Amino acid sequence: MEPLTTLTSVVIPLLLDDVNTDAIIPAAYMRSLKTDPATGLFAGWRYLPDGSPDAAFVLNDKRYSQGRILLAGENFGCGSSRENAVWALAGHGIRCVIAKGFSDIFRENAYKNGVLPIVLAAPIQAQLATLATQNPLTLTVDVAQKKLMFDAQTLSFELDPRRQAALLSGADEIAETLQKSASIDAFRAAHRQRAPWLYAPMDQAAKASLT
Repeated sequence: MEPLTTLTSVVIPLLLDDVNTDAIIPAAYMRSLKTDPATGLFAGWRYLPDGSPDAAFVLNDKRYSQGRILLAGENFGCGSSRENAVWALAGHGIRCVIAKGFSDIFRENAYKNGVLPIVLAAPIQAQLATLATQNPLTLTVDVAQKKLMFDAQTLSFELDPRRQAALLSGADEIAETLQKSASIDAFRAAHRQRAPWLYAPMDQAAKASLT
């Protein structure tokens, strides 16, 4: 997972409530592991029936097409638990979603895949929405300081220390577990000594590795 320390980007204004995971990536783009999830990002809105880009959709606006920060409304990522929704966002390059609120499962999936979900107080969210729709707004996210910076303003956001450490290091949950391999191996060896009947007999090479 790519570390996320600071991120400066134009804000993509998608100011809709209840954007569900099927809108983020329709099921048709999940039929094969060979399909790049990013191609399906907001496909129902991004493309016309003939497959051509819909010029009216924000991601097809050249001002926002390379944006890495998405500004959304209430209850973003509701609906099914499909992790592909976060894969589609991350595949497009979006590493941060700012919203009035998130579904619990989407929030967890976001953290697991290095996408930072931020909830701001309603007045601040409204201010960002106004600024981002008037003109392209550039915003900086500082994960280490838990700060947002825009238009000479600096705001704080909440972030659990464990989630923060994972984002900064780029370590997913598997990597976090592997970092504790020595402790895990020591526990297993001690447990084998205490309860050998729970384990299959070891060959000589396995026994040697425990000594």
